[in-house]
Amino acid sequence: MHAQKIIWQLIEDENFQDDILEVESSSVEVQVAFMKKYSITEAEFTYARKFLRSFSFKPGEVAGAEINYALGKLRKGIPGLSSSSSKTPGKARLLTVLTRIAAILSVPLLLSSIYFYREFHKQNQHYYVSAQNVYNTFKAPLGARTQVVLPDGSLVWLNSGSSLSYPNRFDSESRKISLNGEAYFEVVKNENVPMEVSTGHIKVKVYGTKFNLNAYADDGRIETTLVEGKVALIPESAKKEINLEPGHNASFSLKDQHLKISKVEDMDAYIGWKDGKLLFRDEQLIHIVKDLERRYNIDIQLTDTSLFEYTLYATFIDENIEQVLDIFSNSIPISIEYPKSTLQANGLYSKRKIIIRKDLNRRMKIE
Repeated sequence: MHAQKIIWQLIEDENFQDDILEVESSSVEVQVAFMKKYSITEAEFTYARKFLRSFSFKPGEVAGAEINYALGKLRKGIPGLSSSSSKTPGKARLLTVLTRIAAILSVPLLLSSIYFYREFHKQNQHYYVSAQNVYNTFKAPLGARTQVVLPDGSLVWLNSGSSLSYPNRFDSESRKISLNGEAYFEVVKNENVPMEVSTGHIKVKVYGTKFNLNAYADDGRIETTLVEGKVALIPESAKKEINLEPGHNASFSLKDQHLKISKVEDMDAYIGWKDGKLLFRDEQLIHIVKDLERRYNIDIQLTDTSLFEYTLYATFIDENIEQVLDIFSNSIPISIEYPKSTLQANGLYSKRKIIIRKDLNRRMKIE
């Protein structure tokens, strides 16, 4: 369903209004059932919910002059409504409906709907259209994780700084999506139409399973970890499928195009991030730093390349970055500096920066 049509539906259909406000605090399964019932995508569900929250339908007296002022702002705020000659039937319907409810809307909330409408159309610009379908992209901001429900009901957890692109519906012949970053998948089983996840260097064909895919562009490797079910890997250089068994990890080196498969001893080390855990199992510090930067939305500078090869074994859940680095400093000879963020010309503070140096005196004390 086209995103714009959701606006007309949610305003005109009282059952839809009641259902979406009631289901917003329900479980993921209930929300998936709701989206299937109304044939809407997760993006449409999110925007419809936000749109309804922006209104208050409690009776109240509002001066006519205020209503006219608000409606004037609304006409200017919605493209195509500033002049009668440019009205489209859909936009005219929206204005008519909002005019009818203006007497019971608080003016600030009515004006806030202008902002939402603008943002709604701005967001739609991130969608791109192929010959047959409409694609949209979801991104987890740095320092945060998010969950996405695919059109077939499959669930995807996106790690910090990751993005996922997929069509608003899957056809009867393919379920193709693309990932940049890291995601944990719980894919609805369909042997006849396997899901295909592309990372740019390797494709993962999924037959219905739970697995983790780590494909950050700057990591130099792509890792697939199969929890249960069945997947097949297709490196661009190989052009053939390589099956992966449950409980195993496949690491593909972008440098030498080599694929290494090994048994997983601690599954939490690969999938614990989706539950808020941060686990390192004999991981090199250079890779740990990248994970910390994404997790805490910071920049970390290692001043000595000899620090890159240090390995660490640790588990964190609620610790802040200072606590994490303090624990590391008890295991390896490092000193840590926390420079103050600087105020930039745009009025915002710069991204937080942390400097890690090799501390030779500390090493001598340990020895």
